Amino acid sequence: MHSTTTNLSLKVQNTNFEQEPSRRQALKSAFLSIALMAPTTQRVLAVDDDLTRGGVKLSPFNGLAFQYRGNANNGLDASTLSEPSIPYMEFLERMDKGEVEFVEFMAPNGDAAYVTFKSKEGEGKQKPIRIGDGYPIEDPEGWSSPSFVVKAVQKKGVPFKFTVPALAAYKTGL
Repeated sequence: MHSTTTNLSLKVQNTNFEQEPSRRQALKSAFLSIALMAPTTQRVLAVDDDLTRGGVKLSPFNGLAFQYRGNANNGLDASTLSEPSIPYMEFLERMDKGEVEFVEFMAPNGDAAYVTFKSKEGEGKQKPIRIGDGYPIEDPEGWSSPSFVVKAVQKKGVPFKFTVPALAAYKTGL
């Protein structure tokens, strides 16, 4: 009789042990189904999106940064400038065509940038012009940042520099 009790006890322990993997399997299945549904939702929301932000193509690495607190900032408003400028989109198009000779960003954030286009045959050297309407300005609560412009310029192999305006004025005064 004593051996039967031991056998029964072993069966109960085995039964409990056999049920535990099925609970684990249920949890794994639930997490897996949630994980599989998440990317589908993102694709549906991004159907009309051109997958760029500020001229920089989105990637899995930089995608999260662009989603930070939305994107209410539409960049620089050219009507606030007191100097000639070209729209940011025109700058990007001309850079893609290889027409950009040099870009100068104003320190500290690069919120102001001037582009020098390559001269056409028979013309003298082009003067720098401000990149205006739509140019990303530093926004700590959104995705707008001149850093993306610097990255795009660098990727295209266009020479650029950062200038500290006060230091530049001092150097020219010497």
